[in-house]
Amino acid sequence: MSVEDEPKINVEKQIAYWRSEALETWKDVDHSMGGGRIAFGLFAAHLSVEKAIKAHVVKDTRKLSPMIHNLVSLANLTDLQLTSKQLDVLADLNPMNILTRYPVEAGGIPSRGEADVLVKRAKEVFEWLIEKL
Repeated sequence: MSVEDEPKINVEKQIAYWRSEALETWKDVDHSMGGGRIAFGLFAAHLSVEKAIKAHVVKDTRKLSPMIHNLVSLANLTDLQLTSKQLDVLADLNPMNILTRYPVEAGGIPSRGEADVLVKRAKEVFEWLIEKL
């Protein structure tokens, strides 16, 4: 697709959409973890961070975000200056996209304690991503 063929997008509207979706999905993290629904809480944490990063992809590239779910790959499309600690969180959160859907095939859901730690780490990155928008 040439530059002329790329669809024109309303960048601000796209950023607002992804930001709003990210914030709304984080409510699912809190609700699920509070109700002991660990798998869905972890899935929602991944999805919330993914949506926040996609807002940054749009902001920095002025294009629609690709339909991929790898958090590290998405972050690499942005101008974000992530620390190694933040990148570690993305890498640790990445498997939750699949693991929580296919726990038997992927080795099982993390324990409640492990999940709580990962969600806490994810929330720090999530809040930073939202703040940077």
